[in-house]
Amino acid sequence: MIKGTGIDMTEVERIKKNLGSEKFLNKIYSKNEIEYLSSRKFNAQTAAGMFAAKEAVSKCLGTGFSNFGPCHIEILKDEMGKPYVNLIDNALKRAQELNVSNIQVSITHTSEYAAAFCIAE
Repeated sequence: MIKGTGIDMTEVERIKKNLGSEKFLNKIYSKNEIEYLSSRKFNAQTAAGMFAAKEAVSKCLGTGFSNFGPCHIEILKDEMGKPYVNLIDNALKRAQELNVSNIQVSITHTSEYAAAFCIAE
């Protein structure tokens, strides 16, 4: 059963300008995500796609970032490269309140924009 949906679009250049800031990275991305971004040489399109996915997930949970931050939503990749969502702390609590056991996410990007869509089940 669908419990929520979310969508977001982000400008790649906006994220690219901040990738050199450790403060920005630690506020937005988890340790696991930073390690992944490092392995991708902090590719701005990848980082923007992850950011858009975090925003989409926060919308799908119906709260935005009002009780948790972007670093509490991890966007990771499985062995085939498919993105998946891992929730932490208050983001996980919110999902549990909604009886959400799975969040599907899809990410796309161009050189200028990254977009993501998600469905909470």
